[in-house]
Amino acid sequence: MIVESQLHFISAIAIILAAVVPIYLTIRLINKKLKKITLVFSIFILIHSFYHITGYFNFEFLADRVFEPLSVVILIVFGIVYSLSFRTKHMVPRNMAVAMVVWNLGTLISMNNITLILLLVALGIFVWLAVRSRNIRSFQLQMSIFLIIWILGEIVGNLQGNGMVIFSILQGNVGLEIHTISMIFFSTMISLRFYYSERNGKMMIEEELGAADGRDTDKSSNGQK
Repeated sequence: MIVESQLHFISAIAIILAAVVPIYLTIRLINKKLKKITLVFSIFILIHSFYHITGYFNFEFLADRVFEPLSVVILIVFGIVYSLSFRTKHMVPRNMAVAMVVWNLGTLISMNNITLILLLVALGIFVWLAVRSRNIRSFQLQMSIFLIIWILGEIVGNLQGNGMVIFSILQGNVGLEIHTISMIFFSTMISLRFYYSERNGKMMIEEELGAADGRDTDKSSNGQK
């Protein structure tokens, strides 16, 4: 049976490996719009890695009450920045985007256990972006799948922690095990998207509508025209 510290270790390795690609792209990209997007994405991944690192060393308060919810807030900010960076008539109004960030920061401060709520907000953003992309291979849809697995882990972990009969007989921390699966999925997704973007000379993260319609503003992942 894999213990909790081992699950945090595996997740930390997976998420740190995933961070290599966006950090590399942030340094390499010429396009300022894409550089901003990958920078925010890198910050999300790095903060979430601190969640697993502090969890591995049994700093539970820092892990569960600071770094995990904070990483989800940054993920929500990433979703908003990603949406606003590719302007179309269907975009979220800028004032609404600012309000969403303020609301989530306020929630982070005022509530005791808000990771699941924040994850649902993030999922809502990426599902909306996935619907707008009209592309079953889109980054937005893959991020939605990643968040669904993560949310499932949070729900199972909460039920198991509350002593639900169906989960109490299970061995180990099932919620964290599912969370680890989500991190491995995320790392694999980032690696494969980077590989195919380099091989095919396309963007790693599509525009909201441009990818579905075949209209890329940048023809390669390094931001060259």
